[in-house]
Formats: sequence, structure tokens, C-alpha cells
Amino acid sequence: MVVKRLMRMFGVGGPSVRTELKVARAKPGGKLSGTVEVTGGDHQVSIGYIALALVTDVGVQGGLLGDQSTEEISRQRVVEGFTLAARERRIFDITCDVPLETPLTRAFGQPLAGMNVGLRTELEVAREVDRTDLDPVEIDPMPAQQHILDALVKLGFQFVKADVERGRLRGLPQTLPFYQEIEFLPGTAYAAQLRNLEVTFVATDRKLHVVMELDRKVGPLADRDIFGRFTVDPATIADTDWRGLLTDWLAQSTARKGPLF
Repeated sequence: MVVKRLMRMFGVGGPSVRTELKVARAKPGGKLSGTVEVTGGDHQVSIGYIALALVTDVGVQGGLLGDQSTEEISRQRVVEGFTLAARERRIFDITCDVPLETPLTRAFGQPLAGMNVGLRTELEVAREVDRTDLDPVEIDPMPAQQHILDALVKLGFQFVKADVERGRLRGLPQTLPFYQEIEFLPGTAYAAQLRNLEVTFVATDRKLHVVMELDRKVGPLADRDIFGRFTVDPATIADTDWRGLLTDWLAQSTARKGPLF
């Protein structure tokens, strides 16, 4: 359970809000739920709406920590306009959809270092919007995502960190102007050939698109970065030997163009 007491809004004597999440952990495609409590201040006000914004920290590739900004994954109005009397207390049940492209914050039974996703409550009064502090939420992998992450771990790759970067991946049905990269270090089987491996998921309601980027240890005339793209049908992912498929792809990719150092 996550409870956040918000500041009194629009100055002394204005309304205040408390958001309580009863379900603060979900998978992409799932839902968060809880209640929003609005308490009137010294005078009656007209509330335009209550909205929930799911947000994450987004940076630029190779940027510094100060280059990050908080960007919206989604924004949903959960309560439409109403009148709030002085000292009146109203409680609303709310749900928030978690889009399929929402970045993961947990995997391997632990939080993903570098990730921050939160839910922000917005209250509109007199055409002014007060945006609250964030209630942290946890986003677990979908079964198809977990299947592929597990296959990498079985191949000896070790999770290092994750982040969200601005940009679009060419040729993929990406709807957000940013994407998550989950970074791994190679195990002993690939340590001589690779510096790291990064995984990005772009999910739709029918397919999971997977992008893998290898940072190879190669000579100056060779391609250092190698990309692989896979399309997964979540309904049949258990029928695919992902460990074998990734082993073959890694063998081909690490042998491409140029001697290893």
C-alpha cells in the first residue's frame, strides 16, 4: 500500500488531496487502483477534473544525470467536474491503465537499478492545475518479457542497470517518444567478445518486439554495435527455444567482420 499526503493546494484555505494506491504493482497492460480523497478548504470551489499521470525519468543517450526530465507515459482523467463545498470530504475509487510500453522497474526478483516510474495526481480548479509529488509504482515484466530475460540469465548475462532514453526505434510500432534499455554484462562465455548487451521491449496488444544491441570488442574496421530484432507472439512464446535461438544469434553476431582484440 502506498499513501501520499499532498500539500494544501492553491494557497492557504484551498482544497487538499490524498491519493492511496491499494494496487501499486502491475505488469504492462495491467491496472493500478486505489482511492483519491479530496477535502474542501475554507470556501466552496468547482473542481474541473481529477487526472492521473503515469510518468518516468527520461534522459538522452550518453547524457548526464542533469539531462533527465520527467515525462508522461500516459494521462487519464478519472473524475470529471464536481462542486466541493467548504470542509466537504469526497472519496473516489480510481483505476489507472498501465500501457504496454511502460518501462519495467522490477525483474529477477529485485528492483531494476536506475528506474523510476510513478503516479502523479492532478487536480484542476479555476483552470489552474496542481500537480502532486509522485507515488512510486512497481512494474513487473509480462510473461513474454520475463521469458526472454530469463533466457539471457541462463546464458550467463548479468543485469547491470536500466534507463529510459529519448528517441524512436526505426521500423517498430513505438507510440512513446522514448524507450527503455536494460543493460547486461556478458558472462565468461562471451566476455572476450562483448562489452555489454542491451535489451529493449516494444509491446503491442498482439506482439512483443525485442531489440538487442551488442557492444562488441572488435577492431577499428569492424562494426562495433550489432543489432538483432525479434518478434514474439506471447501466446506461443513457451514453444520457442529462446536460449537456443539467442545462442545461435550471439555466435553469428560475435563472429561478424573483423578480428577481436
